[in-house]
Amino acid sequence: MQYPLPERIGEPELFTGRTKELKLFDEWIKKIPKRLSKSRVILARRKSGKTAIVQRIFNRLWSENRDVIPFYYNIPERKMWFPDFAIEYYRIFASQFISFLEKDESFIRKPLTLNQIREYGQTKSIEMLVHDPDSLIEYKNMGSYDLMWQMSCAAPHYYAGLLDRRFLVILDEFQNVSTMIYRDEKCESAHDATIPGSWHELSESKIAPMLVTGSYPGWMMNLISEYFEGGRLKITAFSPYLEPDEGLQCAYNYLEYYDVPVTNQNAFLINRLCMSDPFFISCVVGSDYYKKT
Repeated sequence: MQYPLPERIGEPELFTGRTKELKLFDEWIKKIPKRLSKSRVILARRKSGKTAIVQRIFNRLWSENRDVIPFYYNIPERKMWFPDFAIEYYRIFASQFISFLEKDESFIRKPLTLNQIREYGQTKSIEMLVHDPDSLIEYKNMGSYDLMWQMSCAAPHYYAGLLDRRFLVILDEFQNVSTMIYRDEKCESAHDATIPGSWHELSESKIAPMLVTGSYPGWMMNLISEYFEGGRLKITAFSPYLEPDEGLQCAYNYLEYYDVPVTNQNAFLINRLCMSDPFFISCVVGSDYYKKT
């Protein structure tokens, strides 16, 4: 397996367990080519492993699955001007799409510019990869920022339909989109809190379903009730805690990678103390406390 998307967990071998969750998502992904999979949302507190699992899903699809094309976008916790957000979203989508086609991970780690995307589209005779960069530039020059965003946001669904392919749209930390996008270039006036509504209809797509994560369940539930009513996003239960045997294996892995003496007693006590929570296991094993060994 390859890891074109650098996983936030660090060394890929540190990813431990999640057998039940991966099985659930594997079954869900298998149904995407048949247009049977409904968009989902994972709700759990920060540092619970949401990003680890969706990044692993992306890398597995990129490496092993030719039927479903993954698109991963982490919605940044920083202020962004509306047209810049539209261009960034499209660039990352198009770059990951091209990366999947070419099996070149460099396009994921360093997204292509609009001009580079256009050149690729011309070379490979993929008309939408020529048309869309031109349209984004034209719309920006015209000040038609809503048209820019509508095209960028709908791109995975639009491409899936035109190419008769299936996409998986992974949006990590979705709640940030409701507070970080500004209509003024200096990002000084009130943010546009209605941006989540852009995915209202797209969340019902069966050719490009969504997998969304959110770190603030209350906040996310408010967004879901306002913009994704009627069960458009199926809530997926997600616990920060591993199964006890998975937690024990996690403790062994971290002890080994941090060069801490690996003993059955150490691993058992750390796993029990941390309640099989990978984040807390990593904190304990990686502690700077001088007497920890």
